[in-house]
Order: sequence, then structure tokens, then C-alpha cells
Amino acid sequence: MGELERRATGIKGAILNSLAGQAPAYSIAGGAAFIMQFAGAAAPLAMLLTTLGVMSIVYSVFLLARRYPHAASFYAYAANTLGPWAGFLNGVMYTVLYSATLGLGSVAIAFGYLTAQGLQAAFGVSVNPIFLVPLPMILALIPAVLGIRPSIRTEAALTSIEVAILLSFVGLTLYQYRGALSAFPFTPQATFQTGLLGVLGAVAGGLLFSITYFMGFEVSTQIAEEASEPKRDVPWGTLAATLAMGLLYVAVTYSIVVNMGYSAVAINNYVQQASSGVNPIYGLMGQYLGPLGEALFAVAVMTSVFSCYLATLNATARMFYGMARDGLMSRGLAETNRFKAPSKAIYLSTALAAAAAAGAYIASYLSGYVQPIDMTYNAMEYAYALDAFYYIASLVVLAIGAVKIAPFWGKILSAAGAALLAVAFYESISAPVYLYIFAASIAAALATGYLKLGGRLSGMKEVVCPNC
Repeated sequence: MGELERRATGIKGAILNSLAGQAPAYSIAGGAAFIMQFAGAAAPLAMLLTTLGVMSIVYSVFLLARRYPHAASFYAYAANTLGPWAGFLNGVMYTVLYSATLGLGSVAIAFGYLTAQGLQAAFGVSVNPIFLVPLPMILALIPAVLGIRPSIRTEAALTSIEVAILLSFVGLTLYQYRGALSAFPFTPQATFQTGLLGVLGAVAGGLLFSITYFMGFEVSTQIAEEASEPKRDVPWGTLAATLAMGLLYVAVTYSIVVNMGYSAVAINNYVQQASSGVNPIYGLMGQYLGPLGEALFAVAVMTSVFSCYLATLNATARMFYGMARDGLMSRGLAETNRFKAPSKAIYLSTALAAAAAAGAYIASYLSGYVQPIDMTYNAMEYAYALDAFYYIASLVVLAIGAVKIAPFWGKILSAAGAALLAVAFYESISAPVYLYIFAASIAAALATGYLKLGGRLSGMKEVVCPNC
């Protein structure tokens, strides 16, 4: 076994890593249409409510990160609060079922889809998105294998550009429409639904996809053993990055709705164009920032997806590393190279991501999608629909664990976060087959744990980071 590099980064690195994991330009370009599909012009309302709810979830992670710093954070948090079996299941659910397969696989597919759209919109170049999917898997190996320092430096450079572009878009939009701004997108009427159930369904659907904007906020928790002050840098860095992203997402979503118009027809046109043609977000960027700005945004989206993939790859590898070190996975995954990076875990994560991406494409093809852009879009949608189950369920486990260690008002906040996630989990059941796959995989994980690790798990008392 090897060690990760100690004191390799600080709170700034934790913030930047979390920002990269959330990938603002990627989230906006890839997710705005999904949210509007359900919430209509009330997408900013759904995003605001999601931000408030997500902060209650982040609070749970904040508490756990302060008390139990560990490279395999989602495993350690659950093991120390709910017991070793809960820790093992949550570790497998987050690492193997979500992050290493569907998480990385869906990001790679999104890279192909959004890069192809960006090249078409900004440069008039038509590229088959399927050929682009392997690029992040290959390129991310370089900084990941070289260690956490070059990874965070890469993420910092790329994320700064996309945030600057998005802030420029918001500022110019608010100035352009300064005399005609409206609070309508923050009202239930903007859902274009009648009746309480219709409005709640629209907002809940928008909320489900809004949560995906924040997927990746937690990747900073997996670099705890490489942070200078893990009990300070990781929790505060995660909290600050997520709050900042929430405010940015609300502002950008509002700006998109302002530009498109508040009518149902305008919103539906945006959704249709985003799903079957060039995403209209590129045209909006070109409208305000000119051809150069549109080209920069196209590049920013591409690098945003890459940064997200890199941050997720590093987090996944460290989850494998931490669990392997505790004897819950192959010991070889706990080895590090001369740069103190868990290289074998990185390679395994990449292989699983490639397999998941291939599986999503096969599912898309069997569903009748044969055109490359349509096949890629739906492969991305299928992967997202399934990985949301594991991601949300894993966070629910953490929120329940946080209730046990939180002060009185903190228990209420953590419980509220768990309730929000439970609603999101229920709303994410777009087709029974996803629920069947989820249930079968959880049963398989528990059976494997019982057969292979029953004695070890029963004897575990506390999961401790040896170098924190």
C-alpha cells in the first residue's frame, strides 16, 4: 500500500475542486432544457428552491467532513455514524454504481454531445459526437496520474474561464433588460400549470434536474487526506463552493428565461431546439459576447465537462483507494505511484466509465435512436436517469448519519435535507426499469458483502484516516 501526498492543497484547492466537480458551464448548457421541460418559465424558481434545499444537504456533509476526514469519505461518514455495513453499502453505491460507472460514463457522453454542439454552433464544424466521447477518458489520465496538484491547477485554469463568461452573460442580460425585468419566473404561474398538484409536479420535476447541477459538489471531500487542514479546508471549501454555484445558477437560469421570453411557446421552443439541434444557449452567448464570446463559451463548455470528469475521476479513485486500504476491496487499489496518486484505482475507474458509456449507447440504439446526435443525447439522458438513483440514495444515507451527530437545530436541517432527497428520489423514477436495476444492484452489493466481507465488517468499530 502507498500514501497520498500530504498537505498538497488547502481551502482554495478544495473550493476549486468542488467548483470543477459542479461544472457550471456544463450544467447550464446541458441541464437548462431539462429543467424548463418540467418547470417552464419557473426554472429560476426551481433552481432557487433547489439551492436552498441543497444547502441543507451540504450542511450534513459539512458536519461529517469536519469530524471524519477520509479519502473514501462517503464510506467513512456512513460507517462511523450508521455502522460498517452502512458504510460498505454507501461506499459501493457511491463509488462503483454511481461515480466510477454511470457518473464518469455520463460525463464522457456529455462531453461528446456538448462539444459537438459547440463546434457546430461556434465554428460551423460538424463532428460525430460518438468519436469525442473517449477524449476526456484519455486526456484526464495525464493530470490524474501526476497527482492532485496538477489536477487542481488544471481545474482552476479552466473553471475560472467558464465562471467569468457566465458572469458576463448575466451582467449584460440584466443591463439589456434593466427596464423590463420581472419576478414572474419566481412565481408558480410561470410553470404554466393549473391546480396545486400540477404546479407542484412541475416544480418537483424541475427540482429533480436542478439537483443534477450540484452533482459533484462533494468531490472535495475525497481529497481530505491531501489537504493541509482537512477538518477546516474540506468542509468550508465545499460549503463556499456550493453556495457560490447556487447563486450563479439562479442568476444564469433567470437570464436565459429573460432572453427567451416568459411564454410557454418560447420555453418549449428552447427545449425542442436544445434536444434536437444546436443548443440555443450558444446563440444567446453570441448575442451578447459576439462571435468570439460564443466561441469562447463553446470552448468553456468543453473544458467544463473535462474539468468535471477530471475532478470526478480523482474522487472516484480515492474512494477506491480508501476502501481498499481498509480491506474492503482489492489491496492493489490502495497502491500509489511515485507521484503519490492511486494510479491503479484511476485506471479501473476509467475502464468502468468506458463500459458504462458503451452500455448507455447500446440502450439508446435499442430504443430506436440511430442518428449520432440523437443517440448521444438519449444515451446521456439514460445514464443521468439511472445515476441519479445512486447519487441521491447515497446522500440520503449521509444525511441520516449527520442527524446522529448534529446539534438540535442541525438535526432538523439534516432531516430536511434527507426529506428533500427522498422526494427527489421518488420523482426520479421516470421508468420502473430504473428502479428494478437499482434494487437488484443494491441486493447484489449486500450479498457480495455478506459472502466476502461478513467477518471483517462485523469486526469493524471505527473508520479512521491514518494521516489526518
